[in-house]
Amino acid sequence: MNPYTLTLLRHGDIDHDGRLVGRLDLALNERGRRQLAASWQRINALAPVTSIASSPLKRCREFAVQQALAGGVPLKLDERLAECDFGAWDGMALAELAARHPDWSQRLAEGSLDAPGGENFDTFRTRVLAGFAGWMSEARGSHRVLVSHGGVITVLLAELLGTGFNVARLLTVQRGGFAQLSILDGHPAYLLRLEPPCAD
Repeated sequence: MNPYTLTLLRHGDIDHDGRLVGRLDLALNERGRRQLAASWQRINALAPVTSIASSPLKRCREFAVQQALAGGVPLKLDERLAECDFGAWDGMALAELAARHPDWSQRLAEGSLDAPGGENFDTFRTRVLAGFAGWMSEARGSHRVLVSHGGVITVLLAELLGTGFNVARLLTVQRGGFAQLSILDGHPAYLLRLEPPCAD
């Protein structure tokens, strides 16, 4: 199989009011739309996009659909590429969450978080990797772009770069920013660039 470029684009800013977002279906705010538009210009300038996949959550889906239609590029929406389900913690104020569960952010960083009524890390990782593998089996072309979430992108970076989740979290992809990798089946992925949002 020929090598291809994979771009992992994180959705832009949203009005989350200091809450844990998870599966809340929030739209991008104006700043978030500007961030993604600018990043998309940069991504296309590096290499024309040939295939797009996206989380079905609004903050990813609306932009992905817009770009797929504008560019005539195949698009796959897949529930398996959505953010982690934090169950009872979804929508909770981060300050309240920290007060009730002081170790929650450390457990999240370690990949050991198990929120009540939500997904444990192994379930989350398994579904993300299954969704990604499904897309890769269908995707064509030399530049494939996934529009998704911080947790999903970290899982994929850990898998593709052969490192632990806690290490991959150090490669923070900011909202509206992206990571780009060169991939050849049977070989370790190579990180080409890690870029912050292209616009504020």
